[in-house]
Amino acid sequence: MKYGLLENGVDSLKSAYTSIDKISYLHEGIEHNIKDAILSLNHAIEILMKLILKGEREYLIFSDIGKYMNAKKQMIIQGKPTVFDVGHDLKTVSLLESVKRLQLLCDIELPKVFIAGIDNFNVTRNKLMHYELELSEAEVNETTRDLKGLYEEAVNFFGTYIDNIAELLEAARFESTDSDYAEAMAEWYQDMAYDEYVEQQLEREND
Repeated sequence: MKYGLLENGVDSLKSAYTSIDKISYLHEGIEHNIKDAILSLNHAIEILMKLILKGEREYLIFSDIGKYMNAKKQMIIQGKPTVFDVGHDLKTVSLLESVKRLQLLCDIELPKVFIAGIDNFNVTRNKLMHYELELSEAEVNETTRDLKGLYEEAVNFFGTYIDNIAELLEAARFESTDSDYAEAMAEWYQDMAYDEYVEQQLEREND
């Protein structure tokens, strides 16, 4: 199993979409879907921002570049696959710091409406993570609209830097049980056996 920044970020982006989409037709269960949407969308944007930063220079995703350099040195000496295998106290940058580094160190322009949405939901996310969130019915409707808008801004922005993001989102969070797999393999073997039978019959006719 490999769960890199791309897989992680796209998975959370798909999770956010699923929760946002459900809110519009739910009578009960809106609360946890709003929570899931906020947390998943915030996480998706943060992880995918780090993916872009890493593509520019890996050290840009770490809050303390000095610690990163020490970990990178030990990683090379010890023959480890990643800096996290030796730098157990390494910390990556926050979402808001990621935005600053993209703008100021990578000269990447982010749409103002996208930045505003990030700032807005970062505050809301912090309330959920560290205290509590209370919304009136009107605020729930407004939050849902804003979530949809931020999701669309995120997909548009990351689509510039991530190839085939629509296809990746479509495939994300796909699940298959052992029973599903067994049935699929049984069908495959049946199809293969049938194809062999047809080939044999054609060969006999041509003899």
